Amino acid sequence: MKEQLYKQKIVIVIIIITILCSLLFQKCFMKDYSRINNSTTDYVCAKVIDITNNDINYDENLHIYLGIQEIKVEIQEGKNKGKEVVLKNYLTATHNVKVSIGSKIIVTADEPEGIEAYYTVYNFDRSFGISLFTAVLFLLIIAIGKSKGVKSILALLYTLYIVVYLLLPAVFSGYSPIFMTMITIILSTIVTLLLLNGESQKTYSAILSTISGVVLSGLCFSIMSIILHLNGFSSNEAESLVLINQATGLSIKDVLFAGILISSLGAIMDVGMSIVSSLYEIFRHKPDLSMKELYHSGIEIGKDMIGTMTNTLILAFTGSAFISLLVLFSFHVDIKQILNSNYLMIEFAQGIAGTLGIVLTVPLSSLISSYSLTKHN
Repeated sequence: MKEQLYKQKIVIVIIIITILCSLLFQKCFMKDYSRINNSTTDYVCAKVIDITNNDINYDENLHIYLGIQEIKVEIQEGKNKGKEVVLKNYLTATHNVKVSIGSKIIVTADEPEGIEAYYTVYNFDRSFGISLFTAVLFLLIIAIGKSKGVKSILALLYTLYIVVYLLLPAVFSGYSPIFMTMITIILSTIVTLLLLNGESQKTYSAILSTISGVVLSGLCFSIMSIILHLNGFSSNEAESLVLINQATGLSIKDVLFAGILISSLGAIMDVGMSIVSSLYEIFRHKPDLSMKELYHSGIEIGKDMIGTMTNTLILAFTGSAFISLLVLFSFHVDIKQILNSNYLMIEFAQGIAGTLGIVLTVPLSSLISSYSLTKHN
């Protein structure tokens, strides 16, 4: 156990430093979120204890219930915990939260001082389902992956931590999204690959390959954004970003660029690590291979990966835009209007840039690995 901890000393030091830096940043440098949201509305958990009126009908076309439910709920948290409230639950095509006795829901509680509180049904309380399926996923990862499964979960939790407690607060506070995203990517890549594979020449080659591939993906998106005239103001959330900018100095223009770097990290890390591992295994069995021969082997391995990973990334971006595209199609929107819309161009640029990152990672990782393996020959 002590030997394993010693081998992971770099990872442990990085994790400790990251946590200390994030805590220091939140204490001394982070902007105050309260300047953005001064609403008196709160979201609290509640339990349905009775249904006094159930005026609903099943819609055969939409396959959902429509109408009004009059329900009694018990607030289960907040300053009014234990309070019983009667409210109307409107079931429509766009807001359809059909409850029964015992259902756990989230209630919006508008509680301004000096005025009687007003409650409405917001949505189902899905915290139990989230916890259940997360636990199932983690258990399967551990059961199949054993020790590497545990390390994978630790790496995932670390990445989530630095995104939530370092990257988002820093970008929100006006620090450069690109700079902070690059720090996040470097830390996540180093910790993930060192945790999974330990300190070795192979791991360091994979780290360098992944970071280089992500940087190239970001550069591709940067060039595309200039040619296609894309910026943070082109997104659907532009109005909200402007309000945040006025309060905190958020750098809107670089937000899209930062998003591309993060979204392409996983796929690029997968490709980089796979090629590096393959070449190291080849060289272990045939150490007389030259750098040129190893490089061409890496390219051949990468050819098969390019096809599958390209499909994965493009389909992921297509899936995220599928509903919007379906709506546009149903209204017979002109193809020129669709192709030149800000929304579709952002999705297009993200998909292309991410895929270019994967494609360019193949020769990059092949070159880095082949040089690393044969430099002593």
